[in-house]
Amino acid sequence: MPNYRRPRRKHHDEDTDLDRAARRNRFDADDAEDADDAEADEEIAKFAAALGLDDSDAEMMALLRDALSRNVDLARLSADLGDEFEIIDFEQGGFGDDLDDDFDEDFADELDGLPGGAGWGRAARSQVPLEELLRELTQAESLPPMSHLYSLSDLSHAEADRVRQSWALIATERRRAVVTSLVTTAEEDIHLQLGPFLRIAMSDQDATVRSAAVRGLWEDGQADLIGPLVQMLRNDPDVETRAAAATALGSYVLAGELEELDAALAMRAEEALLAVLHDELEPLAVRRRALESIAYSGEAGVRQLIEDGYYDPHEEMRISALFAMGRSADVRWRALVRAELQNPSPSVRREAALACGELEAQAALEDLLVLLQDEHSEVRLAAIFALGRIGGRDARDALDTVLLGGNPDEVEAAEQALEEMQFYADNLAIPLFDESLDDDDEWDEDPVDGWSEWDDRDLGVYE
Repeated sequence: MPNYRRPRRKHHDEDTDLDRAARRNRFDADDAEDADDAEADEEIAKFAAALGLDDSDAEMMALLRDALSRNVDLARLSADLGDEFEIIDFEQGGFGDDLDDDFDEDFADELDGLPGGAGWGRAARSQVPLEELLRELTQAESLPPMSHLYSLSDLSHAEADRVRQSWALIATERRRAVVTSLVTTAEEDIHLQLGPFLRIAMSDQDATVRSAAVRGLWEDGQADLIGPLVQMLRNDPDVETRAAAATALGSYVLAGELEELDAALAMRAEEALLAVLHDELEPLAVRRRALESIAYSGEAGVRQLIEDGYYDPHEEMRISALFAMGRSADVRWRALVRAELQNPSPSVRREAALACGELEAQAALEDLLVLLQDEHSEVRLAAIFALGRIGGRDARDALDTVLLGGNPDEVEAAEQALEEMQFYADNLAIPLFDESLDDDDEWDEDPVDGWSEWDDRDLGVYE
């Protein structure tokens, strides 16, 4: 059911509760039609103020008034208004009522074309009643269009209960298609809020649905997911789903390191990952994802786990170890990842290049410039990313040259790298790493972890 997003009042008074109670009541069609102009103007004024608009923005104000007259759900058109807004559910009717069947596509196109309005028109098109969507999913012969699936975004508690009751009645192949389609779309569309829906899907009987749901929750970050993810990692019968759970737990390890999560909760995630890594009977796919996630941790012994992964006989684990080196933000890995830029395996070269970028390994600049001519496109793209992170005149000149090329993927990657250069490689920026231990510095023996002396010049090259 549609939601209406409006500013929270800064002060609480008696009118606040009365106003909210009135808006939660059912409005029939006649009530909506009889709402006087003053009330409509008040709603528009509040919404416009939230967007930073005033009467000088005549075009946008006119569109907002048009939206209200058409019963467009303004909440869907302002999904990024932030925490200062609260969502008021309309159980039935009201200004957030469902769109007319003859929704004006030109109006939606106008919204998309306004500055800052990209995606608003698409969100407006998406409005279909949840019950209608559920009927389509359970009864229709074909999968509903993606615009209809948007109704599974930002579910209220009541809506989530309705989806949960109907979910098992939907055919397995269709459940797979719904989850994978929404998760893929959400990677590009920030207006999709799938958390409540994916919590339902992660309990699905089908392993493909479960693993896709967990992958879609990687950015959710809510602490209530730690328990279910730990249980999945330990007990799920599907290897891919357990691997996805291991990946998802990495965000909680990072949150713990940044002191954004209670230490006890972060430790629960770490302990689950460490248990997997210390069990040699665990599947490789699960162990490698656990290594990538635990790399965020500053706990003693994690560096040794990464080193063990690097010397693992399986290339997949070695690749994950390189990934973990970059994620660890430990500059002492720079020499090793630089050496791997010459590895015969393109998958290893790619991961080494990405790690060089994450670690801002300036000594790897010349090697990365060479990789711009690598025969494998994934290696070239990784080198472009790394040059953007490392920065400097030579890197900028090389990226400018890439822009003149005819490969659209590489041109796009170079544009993004040049944009990131101002954040990661600006000489005036605050350094992200402690440079007291650089590429050419020898490592002293570490009595805790048993690390030996490593030197960039002694790592050799691949023949």
